[in-house]
Amino acid sequence: MVTSLSHRQIRYGSESELQFVDVWERPASGREAAESSDRYWFIYIHGGAWRDPCCLTDTAVPAINRLLSSDPAYVDSGRIAGFASIGYRLSPHPRFPQDPETTPADKLRVAQHPHHIDDVRTGLAALAEDGGNTGSPADYIAHDRYIVYGHSCGAFLAFQLWNEEIVGRDRLPPCIVGLEGIYDLRGFVERGGNPEHGGGPDTDFAAVLAEIAQGAFGRDQDVWDRASPARYDFSKVGGSKAAKGQIARLAIVASSPEDELVDGGEIDSMEKALQAGAAHNSSLVYMALRDVRGRHDEVHEDGREVARILTEAVKRLDQMQGR
Repeated sequence: MVTSLSHRQIRYGSESELQFVDVWERPASGREAAESSDRYWFIYIHGGAWRDPCCLTDTAVPAINRLLSSDPAYVDSGRIAGFASIGYRLSPHPRFPQDPETTPADKLRVAQHPHHIDDVRTGLAALAEDGGNTGSPADYIAHDRYIVYGHSCGAFLAFQLWNEEIVGRDRLPPCIVGLEGIYDLRGFVERGGNPEHGGGPDTDFAAVLAEIAQGAFGRDQDVWDRASPARYDFSKVGGSKAAKGQIARLAIVASSPEDELVDGGEIDSMEKALQAGAAHNSSLVYMALRDVRGRHDEVHEDGREVARILTEAVKRLDQMQGR
């Protein structure tokens, strides 16, 4: 369980109380140097539609507990170096109004793109600079032994880390996993959600999705398109070296047919983008899984399916590395 690990926080900014990274790691005596290890650090980006103050870094805990449970269905806990969960500034939420006149500046939720991804990028950089001691996040990031995974809008943010136009030429994660992710804002809003769950164009639910997108990204849909991972050119992931197959990267997107908030069009769009990129990028491997079980929030609240998909990621990385 997560209580078997040491917990600490890394603060990476002062503008918001949400600019921190939760870190759960082995005691010093149980750590291994990344260079000779088969372990991974697992780095989470939470969902919550860029605005939900009730969906924060601690939503990583259920899946962490599953992975540490010694359940044979999941990757052996001996393959785990540690966990991190990156917090980021949030956009306004109509159900949680704030008075800017009386709310302290560091508690205000007024973020607009690119604030969210700027924070995720800075949080990841803070981990990459964290100590550098044996077994530390910095050690494993330096050796590309880490997996970034996100749920819902957290999946969107995770894949933004592969867009050099947004994040620059930072070190690109070797593996990204998106669970029940949003990937194409324009398509997400236009389809208006799953008709089986009351969604569809011109429905009340479609209006809520438009409100979410506009609240976090503004009204300019060209901005939406530039930010949306399903509209990226994944043939460019990794730059010139990628074309030569020198840097292997794995993308996994996973969705649930029971998801009442994010419709199947999102994984369809993302799979097409990854497929098109992989056709011209021999270093890019991708998987699209549509067998996740559970409604939207149930998946991260329960943790079983998150742990299962992360186990699949480790298995596929082992195959790619010839293990």
